[in-house]
Order: sequence, then C-alpha cells, then structure tokens
Amino acid sequence: MGTRSGDQQKKQRQKEFRERKEHQELLKAEAKKAKRNSSKAEEVIDRKPHEQD
Repeated sequence: MGTRSGDQQKKQRQKEFRERKEHQELLKAEAKKAKRNSSKAEEVIDRKPHEQD
C-alpha cells in the first residue's frame, strides 16, 4: 500500500512539474508576443506625426 501512494505522489509531482513548465513556456510566448506587438505599436506612433506633415 505504501508503494501505491508513493507512485501516485510521484505521478502528481510529475504532472505538476509538467503543468508548471507548460505555464512558463506560455508566459514566455506571451511576453515575446507582447514585446513584438509593443514595438509595432511604437512604430505606428512614430509614423503618425509624419503623415500629418
């Protein structure tokens, strides 16, 4: 019985580790996307005054 609960705990830890890893990758991807979008937004802001001249 002790080994069974040990296996379940191990599986649970592996599952939590995998979920944390996926979450970190998701955050990295979102940060990368946000950085890319913010640089595009800055380019648009930079262009707008020139269009009015």
